[in-house]
Amino acid sequence: MLLIRYLAIGGFVFFLELAAFWVFLFAHSPLLVATSLSFLIATSTHFTLNRSFNFRNFDRPALHQVRTYAVVAGFTLLVQNVVVSTSVGMIGLAPIYAKMLGILVALPLGYFGHRYLTFGPGIDATIRRRFRPNSNR
Repeated sequence: MLLIRYLAIGGFVFFLELAAFWVFLFAHSPLLVATSLSFLIATSTHFTLNRSFNFRNFDRPALHQVRTYAVVAGFTLLVQNVVVSTSVGMIGLAPIYAKMLGILVALPLGYFGHRYLTFGPGIDATIRRRFRPNSNR
């Protein structure tokens, strides 16, 4: 059910991000500004909806989750911007389609990052468990 709710929230946020992206492009914002600002609007909405309605993880303070979310979101933004820039600059894809492609490429990275790091035990605990399995015993 987590994945289904994640995809439903993601679908809503997808259209929100595309709408914001279109507005920024319509306002003649540079491509990377438009993609970054629309991503910021979408990720803040995405965090709030996933924390409250999907993962319902209140074991760790929201501030800790926001920090982890920012790391995961920053990484997915980087991937998304590379896809958008490459798709527009090298392939000649229209910016809106490049943005859609960027979102689709970043989606699995975001899901697994948020599932296991943001709303899971967190980056520190995950690293401790992965690389020092006996440290929690």
